[in-house]
Amino acid sequence: MRLLNSSSYACVWFHEIRMMRHPKDFIVVAIFLMLGFYFLYNNGHHDKREYKFKDLKDQGIIDERAADKNSTLHDSLVFPSHVKYFTSKLEYAYSKSGTDLQSLQKKVEDRRSKLKRSPKYGEDQSCAIGDRIPGLIKLFDAWAHMADLFNVRYLLIYGSLVGAERDRNIVPYDLDVDVMMPEDDVPKLLKMVDRHFTVDDNKIHLTIHPEYKTYWRKRTKICCNGEISRGPGSWTCWDQCAVPNPLGRLILGHKLHVGIIGYKMIESGSVLKMTCHEEYGFSTEYKWVDMIPKDCEFLGHKTYCPTNPDPMSQAIYGKDWRDPDRKCKNGKWTKISNVPSKYY
Repeated sequence: MRLLNSSSYACVWFHEIRMMRHPKDFIVVAIFLMLGFYFLYNNGHHDKREYKFKDLKDQGIIDERAADKNSTLHDSLVFPSHVKYFTSKLEYAYSKSGTDLQSLQKKVEDRRSKLKRSPKYGEDQSCAIGDRIPGLIKLFDAWAHMADLFNVRYLLIYGSLVGAERDRNIVPYDLDVDVMMPEDDVPKLLKMVDRHFTVDDNKIHLTIHPEYKTYWRKRTKICCNGEISRGPGSWTCWDQCAVPNPLGRLILGHKLHVGIIGYKMIESGSVLKMTCHEEYGFSTEYKWVDMIPKDCEFLGHKTYCPTNPDPMSQAIYGKDWRDPDRKCKNGKWTKISNVPSKYY
């Protein structure tokens, strides 16, 4: 069979068009041409389109004055070429700070070893912790050490706050860890962010959405490898990084993460406004007097909780939020309340 080059194909198409006499013939050809171009465009272009990361300073997103307190270390950090991902960045940053990270971690583990599960979970202590808990503990260790080093005054919220208030421990069947930080502190963490990675590498990675100042429903969905996603179920990528509603996440693998929620102050500093997570119908605005960070302990770390945890926790879990929604019975976690598990 003789193969035709592009000019030959053009001649054939021109001949076919000349032979058409009825308008319907032209319509059919036009439809096929449009479908062909659509297929080529979407399969050859969109599914591999990458987000063009820009310097956030150039976009006017970062207010340099916001990173005024204890930001000298962050500003001076220049990572060697072999320091590429979060864990090695954290270790390097601590080495430059003059603080022994391993010594800090040992103290945390000593305090954690003394924690005991609250009797509110039931007299039966035979129930195993969820399979995500070890990884979540590892992630929170990394988050807490980073936040402490760069002076990020975050708050525990949602199920993590519940666990801290109950027994200073993680809820034994929790699925993630949730923290909330001021958007103005984001500049302190930017050098710790990892880009263009895969969740299959089993490493900890910090992600901060480059459009975090934008309303979350309008943010671009960006996968961990930098490709733009059209959402789950599409022909494009989808992973933990592509979820647009947290300010960022500290990620380990396909499922484990510390969700980082942003907040800003409104009404002359008297009200704290969360900058996402209204999809469940909960309030996103709280009186600052209730949310002022107070010292608390979680998983052996000296951390921060809202001064009055009731307004947020009651809105989500009800007035009896300090009581678990499950108890250990005959070696199994048994549901005893109507609070949806997704809220923990």
